[in-house]
Amino acid sequence: MSFSAWHKESFDSLLRGHTTTILLEDRETNLKFAKGILWNMALQGHPCSVLDFDALYSSNSTHLLSRLPEAQLQGTELIIPEPGSDLSEGLAALLDSDPSRVLIIDSLNSLYHLLAYAGDGSGNRNLGFVMAVLSRAARVEKRAVLLTMYRRERPVRFGRHRPIAELSDSTVSASLGPGSLRLRKEHGSWPARDVSLPIP
Repeated sequence: MSFSAWHKESFDSLLRGHTTTILLEDRETNLKFAKGILWNMALQGHPCSVLDFDALYSSNSTHLLSRLPEAQLQGTELIIPEPGSDLSEGLAALLDSDPSRVLIIDSLNSLYHLLAYAGDGSGNRNLGFVMAVLSRAARVEKRAVLLTMYRRERPVRFGRHRPIAELSDSTVSASLGPGSLRLRKEHGSWPARDVSLPIP
């Protein structure tokens, strides 16, 4: 798929209106994905709001944001929850933002474990509720909601049933290639063909 075709189709058809979990091999792949999604969305005039549980975006902000246009640099929002803070505040901040913004949660596995230690300790029930809220917001407001997850953590399951990665409407694997990430459907509404995400 060409660069211009990716711009038109990925945002309009692939990301908006549903939640998508991106399965990543390692930290390097996550950093490449972060730089690629921030840059490509900025070029379309859609800044990102990142709920940065793992501090990957904030600790690498100089590297990740260095190529962004000034207007989009100012519009990029990193939300870093304080230790012990109410997770609902960070999630509310995401959902209160302009629907045109791309919402990124890094990472789904960290969210699951934090929810397990919050309230009554039921990570499954709490995560199921959060994912349902995010999915509805994406569908009703035509939002783009992305969650990252390392592939090695995928076996974590929602009760005795499906992996937590499949609580999203779509699950996509990301693998590194020359100058891009290859995105491939594993579950849900993502197209059957591979999609290339350019990395600046």
